[in-house]
Amino acid sequence: MKYRKEMMQIHRMAVPILMNYALASVFEIFDEAIVGHYSVEGFALVGVAASILYTITGALGILSSAFHILAAELSGRQEYGKLEQTFAAAKLLAAGIGGGFVLVSLLGGRWFFGNIYTVSGRDLEELLSYFYPASITVLQNMIWFQYAAYFRNRYNTKIGVYATGVSIIVNLFFDVVLVYGKAGFPGMGVAGAAWGSVIGLGSGLLVYQIPYYRVRCARTGNIQEPIKRILWSYPALFGQELFESTIFVLIVQGAAARLGTEQMAVYKLVDIVYGVIGLPVVAYASAAQTCALQSRAAGNRKETKIYLRVGQCAAFAVTGSLCLLCGVFREALLGSVVTDRGVTEMAVPFLYLMFVLTLIRIPYQVFLTYLQGSGWERKVVLYTAVGTLLAGGAVLGASRRWGLTGIYSVMIGETAILAWIYGKWIRRKVE
Repeated sequence: MKYRKEMMQIHRMAVPILMNYALASVFEIFDEAIVGHYSVEGFALVGVAASILYTITGALGILSSAFHILAAELSGRQEYGKLEQTFAAAKLLAAGIGGGFVLVSLLGGRWFFGNIYTVSGRDLEELLSYFYPASITVLQNMIWFQYAAYFRNRYNTKIGVYATGVSIIVNLFFDVVLVYGKAGFPGMGVAGAAWGSVIGLGSGLLVYQIPYYRVRCARTGNIQEPIKRILWSYPALFGQELFESTIFVLIVQGAAARLGTEQMAVYKLVDIVYGVIGLPVVAYASAAQTCALQSRAAGNRKETKIYLRVGQCAAFAVTGSLCLLCGVFREALLGSVVTDRGVTEMAVPFLYLMFVLTLIRIPYQVFLTYLQGSGWERKVVLYTAVGTLLAGGAVLGASRRWGLTGIYSVMIGETAILAWIYGKWIRRKVE
């Protein structure tokens, strides 16, 4: 098989990343179920706080992308001493930014939820009992992301699976005993779920730290220069995440909501499936980015192109297989989420449009992540901003005329155009 070595390398790196995503998704479902069975009101309040923490974690967590890019470059050049300096700088920045968020949450959480969300009385107290300790998870996740990027560049992504597995087991145990007051622990209600997450993530970080001491190299010099380089890349990467994953998503959700409750239910149903089958796209794009950037740093342009091509082929194979399975078992799949047969039947044609969007997203994601690590991150965020504004306007207009079909058509068109543009940039850059 041609490029067998490169294909195996991509799979070895991507599969543990994919398993990590899958475990985290399953854990999230169980975690929410524990709170949901305890109290419906608590479930709703936790949902408000958790959605904010999730958004903040994603936005601030982009810091790990900046570190990952530098780490891939240093690994490709085999400058492992500088890699350790950069890792130390990334952890320090993550601790500082995450700790700052915890402090802001403790000082301003009551005002924020009381005035912005107009929550008051016992509901506010219950929400804050969850939010205050849960804000610590933002700090923990930011440090977690740095470890994940470090081991990805040391070709040891299995550590992430072990850390996530331990974290999930510990988290679920403490969720149950602290929420319900089992095994001699006090019953803390929804606050127990937050502390369970903190303890679980702490145990996962410990799993990361133990093997780190075995593989780390001695550090030399100070970390001021790595800090400057990380902070230089961070704003553009943050902007990319803001436009693509926040602003554009809100526009699409708003357009779908204006079509009515039933159409919004169809969109949400298809979006849940999209979130699952889109996981291999992110995992294989991340693996391709790491291998390609390391080859580029080593001066091997031919191997860089091979990894970009092989990463796409592997992602197409895995994602295409998932799309095929979802298409064959579409009724059982959609029915497992929503029992309303009318909604599931309406969702079928949009499921196929979502398959097309997911497959087109493969070259887009691979090209995007590579360009972000190749010094083109500012040009990429500019095109993303323009694309978000144009596509956002098109989504609002198309949704009025063609409903969900118009929304998905615009999303497919925007992704295809940006993938074509980024592909042209890469061909000019690596050939």
